[in-house]
Amino acid sequence: MAEGAQMTGDRRGRADALFSYAALAPAFIILLGFTVLPFLMSAYTSLTSRGGELTTANFQRMLDDGVFHQALTNNLVYTAVTVPSTILVSLGLAILGAKVVRAKALARVAYLAPAVLPIVAAGSIWVYFYQPNFGVLNGIAGFLGLPTLNWLGSSATALPAMMVVAVWQQAGLFVLFYLAALLAQDPQLREAARVEGTSAWTFFRRVTWPLLMPTTLFVGVVATANSFKQVDLVFVMTQGGPHDSTNLLLYYVWQTGFGQFRPEYSAAITVVLVTILLLVAVIQIRLLDRRIHYR
Repeated sequence: MAEGAQMTGDRRGRADALFSYAALAPAFIILLGFTVLPFLMSAYTSLTSRGGELTTANFQRMLDDGVFHQALTNNLVYTAVTVPSTILVSLGLAILGAKVVRAKALARVAYLAPAVLPIVAAGSIWVYFYQPNFGVLNGIAGFLGLPTLNWLGSSATALPAMMVVAVWQQAGLFVLFYLAALLAQDPQLREAARVEGTSAWTFFRRVTWPLLMPTTLFVGVVATANSFKQVDLVFVMTQGGPHDSTNLLLYYVWQTGFGQFRPEYSAAITVVLVTILLLVAVIQIRLLDRRIHYR
C-alpha cells in the first residue's frame, strides 16, 4: 500500500512538473526569440566590421566618440533624476488617493490618465506647453511678470523639461501599484499605532515604508529600464538637440543604425546599453532586497 501510494505520488509530481513546464514554455519561447537571440545577434554584429571580420574597433570607437559620451552622461543624469522623482510623486499621490473618501474612482482615473496616453501624444501636448511664443508656461510667466524661456531650445532647460514629462507620464501608472500596496496593509497596525500615540511620520517611516519596499523595488527597476529605453519623447520633443543635450543612448542607437547606416557601431552601443541595464538592475535588487519585508 505504501509503495503504491508513493508511486502514485511520484506520477502526480511528474505530471505537475510537466504541466508547469508546458505552461511556461510559451513565455520562454517568446523570451528566447524576442530578447535573448536578438541580443546575441547584436553582440556578434558589434564584434564585426563591414567586411565581416571579427574586430573590437566598434567598442574602441566609443572611447573617442564625444556624442556617445554626451548621450551616456545625459542618460545617467536622466535616470538619476527621473527614477527617484517618479517614486516620490507616485508614492505621494498614492498616499493622497488612499485618504480620499468621496469620488475614489474619479481620483484614481485622474491619476491613471497620463499613463494611458501614448507617449507620443503626451510629448506633443507638452511641446505646446513649452512653446516659446504662445506656450502655456511662458504665457503664465508673462502674466506674472516673470522672464520667459525657450524651454526646449536651450541646452540648460531642454533635458529637465523632458524629465518633467517623463515623470508626469509614468507616475500615474505606478500610483496604482503603491495604492494597491497601501490598501493591502493591515489597518490594525495603524490603530495600534494611534493607541500608542505614534506620530504619522514615525508610523510611515517605521511601518508603512518598510512594507512598501517590494513595490518600491518593482517600481525602481521598471522606471530605470524605462529611463534607458526612452526614445519616444526625444523623437517628439527635441530630436536629441539642442547640441545633443537631450540625446539619450537608445536614440543614439537609432541615429547610428538608421540615420548614419552604421549597424555594427549601433549594435556595439546596444550591447553597452543592455549591460548597463543589467548591472543597474542587479545593484538595485541586491541593495533593496535586504530591506524588503514580504509579510
